[in-house]
Amino acid sequence: MPLVQHNSLPSIDRIAQEGGAVCTPDQCDADLPSLRVGFLNMMPDKALLATERQFLRLLASHEQLNGYFLPFTIAGIEREDDALQHVQRYYQSFEQIQQENLDALIITGANVTQAVLAQESFWQPLEQVLRWAQVAVQSTLCSCLATHAAAKVFYQLDRHHLGAKCWGVFAHEVVSPAHPLVAGVATEFDMCHSRFNDISQQQFAQVGVETLVQSASAGVQLASDAGMRMVFFQGHPEYDDISLLKEYKREIIAYLNQQREQYPPLPEAYFDEDSQRWLQTYKEAVLAQARSISLIESFPDEALAARVNHSWRQPALQIFHNWLGCIQKRREPA
Repeated sequence: MPLVQHNSLPSIDRIAQEGGAVCTPDQCDADLPSLRVGFLNMMPDKALLATERQFLRLLASHEQLNGYFLPFTIAGIEREDDALQHVQRYYQSFEQIQQENLDALIITGANVTQAVLAQESFWQPLEQVLRWAQVAVQSTLCSCLATHAAAKVFYQLDRHHLGAKCWGVFAHEVVSPAHPLVAGVATEFDMCHSRFNDISQQQFAQVGVETLVQSASAGVQLASDAGMRMVFFQGHPEYDDISLLKEYKREIIAYLNQQREQYPPLPEAYFDEDSQRWLQTYKEAVLAQARSISLIESFPDEALAARVNHSWRQPALQIFHNWLGCIQKRREPA
């Protein structure tokens, strides 16, 4: 999907530098169809730009469509200065995005501070976006918390706390192989999760939402309503190979800064045996000393990054290509 550089978003420049398919509006292939994809980025500041790039890479991988990427924001999301300046400069408001004639919409996850979603400061603006999108946009892809929010708004489903963080790389299987979103996807594959809450396959089934991809240990990964108006991911197919590594490091930093009491557990099935040994040695060294943020300097980032396996990349690409293809087919004249 050649990304059309119709704005000055720096992440598109980054994708071009990485070798991704990027073109200016006057370079667009007139024979290719165009899709306008809205992007509501609610991720916390430290993951804001990384999340932009992750979804842009997925979109840019589909080279048979001209893709217009339109990021926007909503009220109620607190940000520090750098992230706030980025959003103010490069993101539109919801009022502006409503005039953009979107074909598709992606809504990310978000950090939460309340046990009940409806008590979050961004809840009412997010609900407004979801209800608008269900009518005005051909298909909305909800990631992680956005899935839980949409399930509450449209089906009155309450997520339940898992008791501990579900995170790591988990084995999944396609349970509805005839569905177009999983066409060409291997029947079994790996995918990432990182969450504390869950909506079960049984809950989705009760309201007519079809589960397409499921993990025996991590639960529903991908589900869809009957018309693909709403597509639900509970996990993170967009994650880069080192996304969980960065997340684990942030958890260690939180421990060193005394923002969490316990040293964080490893994400499941992500680090190989050598990496796990290095991390155990590092943990023992940290626990033997008084907490100090200076200890993070010896964290073996580069050695670990060289050993992680991006095993979920291909199924993630295929599912996103299928999603975009389904949207494009709906636009074609009968």
